[in-house]
Amino acid sequence: MDNKQIGKFISKMRKSKELTQNELADKLNISNKTVSKWETGEGLPDISVLPKLAKVLGVTVDEILNAELKDEARIKVEEVANEKNLLNIFHICFLISCFICGFGSLLGSFNEIYSMFSFKVLFYTHWEIIFAAVAFGCIVFGNLLFYISALRLNVIYPKEKIILLSYKKAFLVFMISIVFILTFIIRIIDHYLWLYYTELMIGSFIYVIMIVLCIVLSKKIEKKYSNE
Repeated sequence: MDNKQIGKFISKMRKSKELTQNELADKLNISNKTVSKWETGEGLPDISVLPKLAKVLGVTVDEILNAELKDEARIKVEEVANEKNLLNIFHICFLISCFICGFGSLLGSFNEIYSMFSFKVLFYTHWEIIFAAVAFGCIVFGNLLFYISALRLNVIYPKEKIILLSYKKAFLVFMISIVFILTFIIRIIDHYLWLYYTELMIGSFIYVIMIVLCIVLSKKIEKKYSNE
């Protein structure tokens, strides 16, 4: 038996089932380090664990020990289906994230700009606090939703592929989210300086600079990972 080949087979089957090492370990009541050792060829599953491992991975014990499927076409179909499902989920989560972050930024920005021109006192009304809290919550949730969906792609793609698939979307989510953060900072500064339009102009200028930086970073990321 070739430990490394068996390890690669276990890893391949685990990913085809959309399981992380931690999730597989939980199902088998073992540590994730044990699963990691199997997949790197540093160890083999115990005889007592093999039947349960085979059941979780949807294969037979013989297929694990031989490090190959008797019906190779079966895994190909599952891999293609899983890849499409994960990509669809990723794209849907991206759209939902943009919507939620956009709503949060619009609500928060309007709230802060209106308050800046209407009230001299910071957080003058409870509505200002509520709207700011809702806007912040939407932005945090939207960003978490996107980044978790991107991280989920690690069961089918290497890190470089995930970066290429998600970096432009990540920058867009960030640029949508940062609008509220900038207006919130402007509102805080206005409380102490009362510069009004000057602060808005400076905030807009900073936003443009950040857009340019995102474009530059996009070019560098694309150049770096496209050649790997």
